[in-house]
Amino acid sequence: MQKSSMPSYKILKVNDFGQACIDVNNDLICQEDEYYRLKDISYYFPYEKEYTKKSNDFLKNLLQGKEIKLKEPLSLFYKYAKIDVDNTDVAIVLLKEGFAEPHNKNVPVDYLLAFDKNKFLKNFPVYKPKKPAANKEFIEKRTPNFVNGAIELYLINPNLYSLPSKRARTNLAQAIIYNINNSKTSIEAALYGLENQDEILNALIKAKNRGVNVRIVTDSNPCGEDTYFDTYKLRKYLEAKSDNSPFIMHNKFFIFDSQKVLTTSANISSTGVGGYNSNTAVLINSKTVALTYLKEFEQMYNGAFHKFKNKNELLDFKLDNNTTLSVYFAPVSDILTPVINEINNAKKEILVSAFYLTHREIIAALIAAKARGVEVIVTMDALGANKFKERIKWLKNVNIKVKTENWGGKNHQKSILIDSCTFISGSANFSKNAVIKNDENLLILKNCLAGEAYRKYYFKLYNSIDEKYLFKYPRAEGIESGNSCYDGIDNDFDGKVDALDEGCKK
Repeated sequence: MQKSSMPSYKILKVNDFGQACIDVNNDLICQEDEYYRLKDISYYFPYEKEYTKKSNDFLKNLLQGKEIKLKEPLSLFYKYAKIDVDNTDVAIVLLKEGFAEPHNKNVPVDYLLAFDKNKFLKNFPVYKPKKPAANKEFIEKRTPNFVNGAIELYLINPNLYSLPSKRARTNLAQAIIYNINNSKTSIEAALYGLENQDEILNALIKAKNRGVNVRIVTDSNPCGEDTYFDTYKLRKYLEAKSDNSPFIMHNKFFIFDSQKVLTTSANISSTGVGGYNSNTAVLINSKTVALTYLKEFEQMYNGAFHKFKNKNELLDFKLDNNTTLSVYFAPVSDILTPVINEINNAKKEILVSAFYLTHREIIAALIAAKARGVEVIVTMDALGANKFKERIKWLKNVNIKVKTENWGGKNHQKSILIDSCTFISGSANFSKNAVIKNDENLLILKNCLAGEAYRKYYFKLYNSIDEKYLFKYPRAEGIESGNSCYDGIDNDFDGKVDALDEGCKK
């Protein structure tokens, strides 16, 4: 094998997430931006931590403390590397020993040839097909939580579900399936991903087979890796197109027959539409609104994601006598200013329910609203509150009530209700990345009847959280947070699931 002409570096550490710290700065200190995974192979399995540990242990023995050479320059945008040790490609070693598998068929041929599937299945028996257990879960009817004219609200209550589910058990999931099954000509969907929701997948496949034009866009990183492990099925069975970008295609919307739009904060997953996380969705029956979303979809389907899109908005559209709405699409549209403007116009009350609330300008606007006498109340996700505790303290320091949930599932909402009439929702977290990088949709719906329905739901969830969590921060994965220690989910993204997590050790 020919020696690499790239410079030599030392591997200081291999962490528990399959990332190697390459001492690029030559200072013998692991900086955050010096961690890389191996390119073109999978050896980190986020839902199977005990098997990931096998790969990590093998990788640590192979790399930790060793001098390495790079097979190609490192990228500033995504953290993957091709590494040689003793003139041998480390990825090939892992593939031969069955501690990794190729990402897909588009990786280098020598990776495909090196992959020992028998050793891989021996090392990771969980990947052998398993017969699904009988499921006796209660399946909700598709009845929305609120209907008024051309709009329907679907509001998922996390207290109803003790664990995630592979079933399409929520009214939202059933509404999605119903509209798929009743579509005559076309279905478009922009989905962050797919995981453990075969009933929705099968409905889409059946729609395609009966002649409906089914088109889908999804998210993936530049290496073609997906956040949700079943997303590849959308490409395999429905020829979905992915953004293959370091930025995120974070939308979650459907368009049915160019007439109806369903936009939601819920991912198509066992914790999203399957139930467990708190989420909202709005179904709008309007050709004008549908065509606005369709225009956005067409750009992405034709390969224009993120800042390569053209600006697309629908402003102050009168849907009916009770409803006006506006729609914005990040990052080309400015989704920050409309949110700030609505907060600044608040007279009595602002209710925020957020997975992440980190954008300084939104936080500043909430603080200013409090200062002028507006009642501001916030419900935070446990992960978001703990990860960005300093930002949450800015709100608490001016006596804004902030409760952190301890449900087990996440508070995955991206919602603000202002003066019981203006409902802000969509796919966008209240963060800088959502504003300037991601593909997102933001809906501002002005309907006082819908607002009052959401307000009741908001306080039902808010009051389910103990008052002590106005002051304390429950862990996303901890004995104080529902079934988070028994749900098989890495709720705090620390690489440890259930009993292995420190929060679950009594």
